[in-house]
Amino acid sequence: MFSDLFEQVPYVYMFVAAVFFLAGIYFAPSVVEKEIRWLLVYPLWMARLMEKYFKARWNFLILFLIILTLNNISLFSGVLSGFIVGLPLLGVFLTGFNVAVISYDMMGWQGVWQILVNPVAWLEFPASWISYGMAFHLNVVFLQTGSFHQTYLVFREMLPLYAKYVATLLLIAALLESFLIRLADKYLPKDGEK
Repeated sequence: MFSDLFEQVPYVYMFVAAVFFLAGIYFAPSVVEKEIRWLLVYPLWMARLMEKYFKARWNFLILFLIILTLNNISLFSGVLSGFIVGLPLLGVFLTGFNVAVISYDMMGWQGVWQILVNPVAWLEFPASWISYGMAFHLNVVFLQTGSFHQTYLVFREMLPLYAKYVATLLLIAALLESFLIRLADKYLPKDGEK
């Protein structure tokens, strides 16, 4: 099923991406507890934005499109990070770190555990690992060849794989997340209600 993916992107790169992503999740709670402000600026800003879009009570289609667009921007920029040597390692670590900071800020340790058992995360996490695995592959190609043009050609060859695997996982995740948000919205009090 994944043979075309593994032929183009060695699975070890995706494994390394998963390790760094999970390391980001692991370190996030201690950074929040120690209040290391400069590391918290971006994820806490994102948390405030997320609170706004949860409260907006948009219809399903708008919510779905927002989630799908933001997730694809995030992970496609992760692939693009492969054009700068070393950036994918930082990018995938910070992706896991930011997810955990937002969850920990909202619900404490319960939030961290919930992201690990959330069915949406089961789709988004592998999508992240694949996209950063692609970025690692671009880094390796550039280091081996020293050619930006050769790296770009490999990037173009991987675009169909991004569409087939990452974008598809994010599409399903956005549908599921939008459905769960709308479902939860039915049981949350409206503004002004108790």
